[in-house]
Parts: sequence; structure tokens; C-alpha cells
Amino acid sequence: MSTTTAVVLILIVAALAFAAGAFVGAAFYAVRSERSERTDQTAPRAPELEPSPETRALEAQRQREFDRLGHTMEQLSEQLREMDEDRAVAYSALAGQVQAVTRASSRLGDRTDQLVAALRSPNTRGRWGEMQLERVVELGGMTRYCDFDAQASAWVDGQMVRPDMVIRLSRGRNIVVDAKVPFSAYLDALGTEDPEEKQGYLRRHSHLVRSHVNTLASKSYVEAFSPTPEFVVLFMPADPFLDAALEQDPELLDFAFGRGVVLATPTTLFALLRTVGLGWQHETVAEKAHEVQRLGAQLHTRLGTMAEHYNRLGNSLDKAVEAFNATLGSMDSRVMVTARRLKDLDVPGHSATAPTTLNPVSSRTRSAVPRADTGATDEEK
Repeated sequence: MSTTTAVVLILIVAALAFAAGAFVGAAFYAVRSERSERTDQTAPRAPELEPSPETRALEAQRQREFDRLGHTMEQLSEQLREMDEDRAVAYSALAGQVQAVTRASSRLGDRTDQLVAALRSPNTRGRWGEMQLERVVELGGMTRYCDFDAQASAWVDGQMVRPDMVIRLSRGRNIVVDAKVPFSAYLDALGTEDPEEKQGYLRRHSHLVRSHVNTLASKSYVEAFSPTPEFVVLFMPADPFLDAALEQDPELLDFAFGRGVVLATPTTLFALLRTVGLGWQHETVAEKAHEVQRLGAQLHTRLGTMAEHYNRLGNSLDKAVEAFNATLGSMDSRVMVTARRLKDLDVPGHSATAPTTLNPVSSRTRSAVPRADTGATDEEK
């Protein structure tokens, strides 16, 4: 039961008690007045010992009101007791939750301090930036050793360069990404409460980012990983790092662009990688279309070669038919004529039937449509 409900019940009970008291007081006053009038009217008489029916009715009604008021007070007391018990349980649970939140906040504060202390180390800071970079690249749909290489190295002018990541584009092109951005001054700015000191740390953070842009522009990444676009991506692991630097140095982006360095955060790099992924898909579709075109041209050439083979086969069949008809004519005019004359002379033989008539072949083969240029090679023929 809530405190508001308890207050409302108390006010209701108080109003009932006030009404009951007023009613009882009015009843007693009426009875007393009636008795006074009767006493004045019947002074010589002896006082009556038995109460009048009105008095008994008023007393009974008063007793019922008192009983009802007592029952209501008992209910109110019971509800107040339950409310106190519920409040005690709620306060105990709340106290436990507050203690748990306090402990969690304390542990979170300790871990935050440990994380800040770890990020102040250049090696740890660089490794964290590389992990963030790989996570963003994998979310962009790329696969390690297939679409990008981490810590790839190359030699240029006798010196070895090793960027944090090389992203492969279509047609063998590359994008070089560096993730070793300094942000120790930004962490110092978060740890101070003095506004002037905080502004000083932020200005130092902007200066360090500008210095790192100059350092990155001086490296021969473009020559080492050619062909590549004429820029190098400087990856900043969190958007607030770049926002804080731009607040202190609004010309930082133009300064970096002028030196072939693109400042990218997880948000902008993810959009860049999605664009690269679409480029990969379009390049794959184009390669497949080119392969289909090559196979179609090859099939067209081979079909022409096969048609030529069929034409030569038809010519050979035609020559075979001509040779067959010539042989047939010779046999019919030189051999079969003697057999027919023997039949006419009634020369006895094993068969009484006439010699078989030889029929020449009159049909010819069809020729394929000749082509101007088949383009077939000797091996295909």
C-alpha cells in the first residue's frame, strides 16, 4: 500500500470520527434538553428511573457507530501495519540494489582507470587502433588475406614500410590505412576538471594529430603499394578523437587533404568499405560478362568450323555417290547385259528368276551456309 493511500484512509477515518462525535453530541444534547423540559414540566413528580425509548434508541445508535468506528480503526491499523512491513521490505531491497549499483560503479571506475592507464601506452594504443580497424573492415564485408592484409610490408628505395592495413580494390589497386593516431592528450583532457587545463590538452591533441599527418605524408606508401589512389587513410578509432581535433583546428581536414591524407573514423571508413564492396561486386559482374562474351565468340568460331567439316563430309558423300553411280552403270552395261542374254537363251541355272535390276542413287547431300571468315585454327579443324 502506498503512502498516498494511507493518508487518504486516515483522512476518511478522521472525518467519520468527527461526524460520529458530532452526531453523538447532538443526540446527547437533544436528550438532555428533552429531560430538562420534562423535569421542568413535571417538577413535583419523582424522577423516572427507566430511560425513555428515545434515549435507548440514541444510545443503541451511538453504540453501533462506536462499533463501526472501532472496526474501521482496526482495519486502518492492520493496513498501516502491512504498509510498514511492505515499506521495510522495499527499503531493504532498495538498499541492496543501491549497494550493488555502488559496487558496480566502483568496479567500473577501477576498470576505466585501468583502461585509460593502458591506453596511455603507445603499443597498447596502437594495438587497440588496429583491432578497431580490423573489426570495422570485417563489418564492411571483407575477409582477411582475401580483401585486405594487416601489417603488410614492402620495400621502396631500400627502406621497408609497413602500414597497419592494405585494402585491395578492383583491378589490383590498393588503399593504404594507418591506425597509429595519437590521443594521449585527449585522455588527459578527459581526466581534468579545470576548463583552462582541458582546453590546453585539447589544443595539444589537435597539434599531435597534425604532426602525425605530416609524418604519414612523408612516408612512401603510395610508391610502395602502387597502383593505389594518391592518398593514405589515417584511421581514428573513435569519432570523438576527430571531433575534438576539428574543434580546435577547423582547417585540419583541408591540411590533411592537401598532403594526401584522408582522416577517417569508424563511421566514414565503414561507408568507404561498403563502396569498395560494391565496386568488387560490379567488377565481378563485369568479369563474368567478359568471360561470357569470350566463350560466346569461341562457340561461334567452333560452330563455323564444324559447319565446314559437315560441308566437306557432304562433298565426300557426293563424290562417293558419283563413283557408285559410275560403277553401277559400268556393271549394268558390261556385266548385267550378259546375264540377261543368258536368261533369254534359256540356259539352265540354279535360279529361274531374272537378274536384279540395278538402281542408281539420285539424291545429294545438303550444304551448310558458307561463312566469309570462320576464324578457325588448324588445331580446331
